[in-house]
Amino acid sequence: MIAVYLLIFIIGLVIGSFLNVVILRTISGESIVFPGSKCPNCQTPLKWYHNIPIFSYIFLKGKCAFCNNHISIQYPIVELLTGIAFLSLGYLYLNNIFNDQLSAPVLVIMFIFTALASSLFIVISGTDFKEMMVSDYHTYSLMFSGILYSAIIGSISFFPDLKFGFANWEALFKPVGFTVASIILAFIIMEILRRGFNWILKLETFGDGDSYIYAGVAGIITAIYGVVSFTNLIIELGIILAASAAVSVVFTFPAYIKQLVLNRKWSLLFVMIAFIVYAPLYFYLGTNTLISNTYTLIACTVGLIILGLLLCFLVISGIKNNKSGAMQIPFGPSLCLTGFIALAMFPVMLGII
Repeated sequence: MIAVYLLIFIIGLVIGSFLNVVILRTISGESIVFPGSKCPNCQTPLKWYHNIPIFSYIFLKGKCAFCNNHISIQYPIVELLTGIAFLSLGYLYLNNIFNDQLSAPVLVIMFIFTALASSLFIVISGTDFKEMMVSDYHTYSLMFSGILYSAIIGSISFFPDLKFGFANWEALFKPVGFTVASIILAFIIMEILRRGFNWILKLETFGDGDSYIYAGVAGIITAIYGVVSFTNLIIELGIILAASAAVSVVFTFPAYIKQLVLNRKWSLLFVMIAFIVYAPLYFYLGTNTLISNTYTLIACTVGLIILGLLLCFLVISGIKNNKSGAMQIPFGPSLCLTGFIALAMFPVMLGII
């Protein structure tokens, strides 16, 4: 299996090199096929040995072989991220490819589609992070991947020797129906949130592309995980959105705190720190029944609500009063990272690794 993993990693590096082309040419509006690879500075066509993932960047010392201009660090980073993503998914989905519970064909299909989705995640994150730009081709491809996967898995269920699903027509149409429903609902939910926040704050909070990204991520995750009911679908959509918000907060929190200090927003900083300390303490004491007195519990709960509302008021007021200084951080990469984490967790939850 080591040779297989090495091959998967190398394939990931090569695809990562292509994803760099897709990211940059999506932004520039050029074709991803023609012309061939060239230096973005001097426009000189590159030789094949200038395009070896990772190694060419190292041997060229991060500079163009023709004009000696610096090569963006994005190239090796995207290549390495893609290689690691492919390797991780390969280990998670193909490690027990001869497992008695799931057949090898199904595991291979899972790996192919999760690798494809991860590639689209990287491209979408790259264009959104660099220029806050999202291509419809990429988000639509993500949505279509989820629908296609559901159709394939539903079709496979008709063959009992593959040991997957139920041998009836519902097994074919139900997965596709839930995947399509998740895409539509995710888009509607994100549009309501985006337009609602934009109306309240009187400025652009989420980009137009975020609704399409959320729909694409929801589609592929719903397809891979499967849905048994409409309630389960709503829960999955809520988890994806909440997890993406948490990921975004983790990445933006240090920069936000720095901005508060530089702008001397001491009241907001104090309330935020108080809430961060008080909320976990409240839930810890409550879940461990350390607050036994009913009146004390009510008082602590009211205090938490008041502190939370005050924090929301100060944050919203700060954004509305300082629109020009508000941080513009794309939400798409957080959605995509959440999607990849969900894809990686699925085989762990099934116990197929």
